[in-house]
Amino acid sequence: MTTFEKGDYFFKQKIAEQYIIEYIRNLPDANTDEEALQLDSEKVLKSIEAQHGLLVERAKGIYSFSHLTFHEYFTAREFVVGKQSSAEALQNLVSYMMGKRWREVFLLAVGMSPNADSLLLLMKEKVDGLLANDEKLQQYLVWVNLKSLAVDVPYKPAAVRAFYFSLSLDLSFSLSLNLFLELSLSFFQVLSLSLSLLRVLSLSLSLSLDLYFDLDFHLSRILYFDLDAELKQALQQLKEQLTDKIQDETKFKAWWKANGQAWTEQLRSAMIKYRNIGHDWQLSKQQKELLNQYYDANKFLVECLNSDCYVSREVRQEIEDTLLLPIAEIKQRQQQIES
Repeated sequence: MTTFEKGDYFFKQKIAEQYIIEYIRNLPDANTDEEALQLDSEKVLKSIEAQHGLLVERAKGIYSFSHLTFHEYFTAREFVVGKQSSAEALQNLVSYMMGKRWREVFLLAVGMSPNADSLLLLMKEKVDGLLANDEKLQQYLVWVNLKSLAVDVPYKPAAVRAFYFSLSLDLSFSLSLNLFLELSLSFFQVLSLSLSLLRVLSLSLSLSLDLYFDLDFHLSRILYFDLDAELKQALQQLKEQLTDKIQDETKFKAWWKANGQAWTEQLRSAMIKYRNIGHDWQLSKQQKELLNQYYDANKFLVECLNSDCYVSREVRQEIEDTLLLPIAEIKQRQQQIES
């Protein structure tokens, strides 16, 4: 465990022998003579290498586990069922959750835990804490939740939140799929309309004049959807502003230079008013990276939750129900349960 924590995949023979000495010293009726312990540790180390194949001497006096999986397994075991296992040890393990090299350790730890409730709840707390102190990102989660509540579909709320979370950040839908979101025709229409509107907004924000036909095409396509009358009227008016100019590239370029920004803001306003999408969150690079990190951490938490582990029905439900929710909402739900 210690070598893995330090990132020491290769360690000196003396270090391995010292760990063995500490183990032998604590055995019943162990010989406490230091010289005898040293000799015994050398024999044990050579026996582990020759008979069990767990350790391999890579160079003179330099050892490593024969396969990384062994190193990961024994690290996970020490945290959850070893002599150092405790609530404090689990807290220590969770502090490494964001490190990619710890991924397999966590999957192993969850799987070998007699009851993974405590570890998974600590992981959930760690994930929620990533965005806890950023007010703007908490507001983003509030929007994600409100948007998901506005959709009447027969899916887990967390799966719908995952869809809207990824929609605005151009992420994959893998978290939604991990939560068993199988798209029906009705939800596919919601998805397709949202994607199409965001596509038009993206084109208008970074419009290459070689793509102005795409802008007209996507708007025309959206108007074939079963839209609210007011949204359809707003989009129709926006399309009409393009129609008499789209055939003349020179005229269109001149018009867009003078009116493109205002046209784009009209589109954004209509999207926000009638569909509650298209908000300009004005996130910094650091905030975007943090949201991606948060999203990936939630995906990993769901992967651990769905792995071959024992977790109580209550804890599984609690974690799934509060995925991707703002801190205030999570606390409110906890208070309702406690009362």
